Amino acid sequence: MKLTSFTSVLGALLTLTLSNVSAQSSSLKAEALLDSVYSSMSRFDHVTLEFEYVLENKEADIQQSTPGKVYISGSKYRLELFGSTQLFDGATTYSIIPENQEVVITQASQTDETGQINPSELFSFYKEGYRIEEGVEWSENEAEVILYPIDSEAEIEKVIAKIDTLNYRINTLVQIGFNQTQTTITVTEYDTNSSVDQNLFVFDKSAYESQGYYIIE
Repeated sequence: MKLTSFTSVLGALLTLTLSNVSAQSSSLKAEALLDSVYSSMSRFDHVTLEFEYVLENKEADIQQSTPGKVYISGSKYRLELFGSTQLFDGATTYSIIPENQEVVITQASQTDETGQINPSELFSFYKEGYRIEEGVEWSENEAEVILYPIDSEAEIEKVIAKIDTLNYRINTLVQIGFNQTQTTITVTEYDTNSSVDQNLFVFDKSAYESQGYYIIE
């Protein structure tokens, strides 16, 4: 009887150990894949992405889809989405909203830290603040990596990254919120060859003031 009990306990411990090893191996493989994406994209001085942005909340019966474009140069970015433009020059964010004729200016330290991914950190966001739970290859040329924010106050429950394992690029990024809202960004075009005018990341305050924009700082 004691031998049977001991054998059962040993079997349970062995199963648990093997499961943990398997999970760790899967997480390491997923992180290595993300590292490959980061290394691949870091070779380029500039990256321009065109994408389709989809916002869904089934409970609220919301589904919006719109194309967008983002220019990335180091820590700087210019995001064009929903008819508005957001500039980040490495220290300050400028949200330009033509519909309201206003510009909202915030410093980097004032930016929202709820789990939303900064466009300039698209290929490095996983390095801090996330726990990589698993990586599952579901086709020959694409893999799926699931990440969970470590911050308990994050509004994002998890992030799913679908990665092109041939070119080491992110094809799709899905953010699932605790409020049942899901945003999906599907990249439709990568441009790593064209140069990017650095003036794209410069905010001319006087130019917007002359157009009657209200500047909120």
